[in-house]
This record gives sequence, structure tokens and C-alpha cells, in this order.
Amino acid sequence: MVPGRQHLHPPGQPHLRAGLTALTTVIMSTTILDTIAENAKAVGKNEIPARYGLELLGEQNLFLHDTLTETARQLRDIAARDLSVAFSIWAHTMVIKYLKTADTDYARAVLPELELGGRPGVTGMAPAFKEAAGAGAIDLELTPVDGGFRLNGKLAWASNLDGDALIVTAGRTPEGERLLIAFDGGADGVGLGRPFGLLGLNATSSSWVTLDDVFIPEPQVLSRDFMEFINAVRPTFMTLQISECLGVADAAIDVASTRLTGINEVLTDDVAAVRGRVTDLIATQERYSTTIDEGGTVPRVNMLELRLAAAEVATAATALEVRVAGGAGYAQSSPASRRFREAAFIPVQSPSETQLKWELGRARAQKEN
Repeated sequence: MVPGRQHLHPPGQPHLRAGLTALTTVIMSTTILDTIAENAKAVGKNEIPARYGLELLGEQNLFLHDTLTETARQLRDIAARDLSVAFSIWAHTMVIKYLKTADTDYARAVLPELELGGRPGVTGMAPAFKEAAGAGAIDLELTPVDGGFRLNGKLAWASNLDGDALIVTAGRTPEGERLLIAFDGGADGVGLGRPFGLLGLNATSSSWVTLDDVFIPEPQVLSRDFMEFINAVRPTFMTLQISECLGVADAAIDVASTRLTGINEVLTDDVAAVRGRVTDLIATQERYSTTIDEGGTVPRVNMLELRLAAAEVATAATALEVRVAGGAGYAQSSPASRRFREAAFIPVQSPSETQLKWELGRARAQKEN
């Protein structure tokens, strides 16, 4: 159990609207959503670790969805109440996806505990996705030894970090082979940095990870086919990041729309434009995730465009909410301020806004050729 789990219901947090679609309320009870909303202020102040959400969902078997569409809806609804908890759940859900994709004996053995939320999953995959896109390189070194490999290097940023975490990342051998690997956060040679002091998301246990001769047994190699693995998990990775963006945008613009009285009436058109944009992007996400669930593919250009647009609308929606809230929105303890500060992370979350624009330019050029 997460420390203090039985007492995670501080009062005074307004309840946000009850879900983005009727189907979401079937997937996840309003009790869970209410709990996440009620705890958001305390999580924002780092009084409750965001990982409590893993246990909350695990207890109700909510990491066992059969479809990407269901998972995306669930994460959107959570992000509408608390982006920190949604971010923690996104990282954890990706590790579950990596293990299911690998489908090795080791992966199958460790998967149940993650599905129950009993330990956090850490996705240290930013360098891998950058290398796959041609925007960077894997700099973790894997040296072959008897029975496995020794891992050395540093992950500049990871979240859900704790001694009981399961970390998934990629390393490169001296021969240039790129391997997907998993290891425990408490393994010998793993150093977890002091948590970053951030504008928001401080409850997500985000920091760097140093790796000094960490032994990776051969069974903990999840895949040796780097590009096949990346291509298999990237649609989920992108879709769920889009859910983070659209969930917080949806909540912010909903609140903003209730405050368009008096002098705030001058912002009515701005709020309506962002409201329409959020609604359109949610519909697009639903369409894309359904296509993926049905075995189809979404062109890379389309997915990049949606991810970039979702990030931009999250920033726009939270900024509008602060503007219509006035001085109250500028108060550090207000929900508007919390959403604004947390959404400020979205343009730098990997893939960052600059990387997305760079990848989109390349993808469009390749499509034209």
C-alpha cells in the first residue's frame, strides 16, 4: 500500500464535470474520478505522491482494458481532474504496454504486479524514440558479460522513480546492437537523483537516473528488434500523451466557459474557439484510436499533427482559464494555476514541441516524395 492511502480524501476541491463521454463512466466509476479530483490540490502541493493513482486503478482492474480507445478515454478523464496523476498513470501504462509487446517469460512474470498497481512503471524511452525518429541517439552502454550485460550511463529524466519501480529503457552494445531492457529501480548500481523542483508535477517523482555497471540478466532483454518494437508501441505512446493534453484542456476550457460574465464577456469568442478545437481534437483522437484497435494504421503525419495540436490547445485552454479567473487564477493554490503550471510542461515533454515540429516536417517531406 502507498503510505497514507487510507486517508486520501482532503476536502475543498470542486468536482469537475463527470466525463468526456458517456462510455467513460462505464469504464471507470465516478467514485474513482471524484477521489482523483478531491486529491488534486494535495497532489499539486506534493503532499500525496501521484503514484497513489496506480494503486487506485489497479484495485479496480483498470489497467486491463482490451482496447486503446478505452485506455485513451480513461486517461483523458483522469487528466481532466489531475494531470500529475494522469502523467504517472501514462508512464506506468506504457511500461505495461512494453511488457505485453515483449511477451517474454520475464515480461509475463512481472506484468501482473504492475497491472495491480503494486509497483510503478518507469518509461525511460525518450532516447530510444529520438533515435528511432532520427532526432537523437541512445547513449546508454550495454557491455556483454556472462549471463547478460552491464549497463552504464545516465537517463536525464524519468518519472515514477522509486526503489520498487520497474524501469524500461534501451541501450547500445559495442557492436551497435540496440536492445530494449528492463531492470529494478533498487538494483545495484542504479542511482535515483533528487526529485527536480518543478513548476508543477512535483508529485510525479521525476529526476535523473545514473547507471553504474548495472547487471541486466539475459532474460531482462525485452527485445533485440529495435525498430519493430518501437513501431509496435509508438501509436499507444502518442495516443496516451494526446489524452493527457486533451484532458487538461477540456477541464480548463469548461471552467473558463462558466465565467464569461461581466467584463469577461469580451473573451466569449476566444473561449468558444478553443472549446470547439478541443471537441474536434477529441473526436479525431477517438477516430484514430478506433482505427488502431481495428488493426488499421494511422499515417505518421496525422498522428504527429494531432499530438502537436493537442499540446497547443492545452496551453491555450489553461491560459484562457487563468485569464477569466483573474487574480484568483494567479493564486498558486487555485485549480486554474495548477492546471496552467502543469500544462506548461507539455511543450517540453518528450517528444518536445520542437522535436514534434521537426519530425512533422520530415514526415511531410517523405510523404511528398
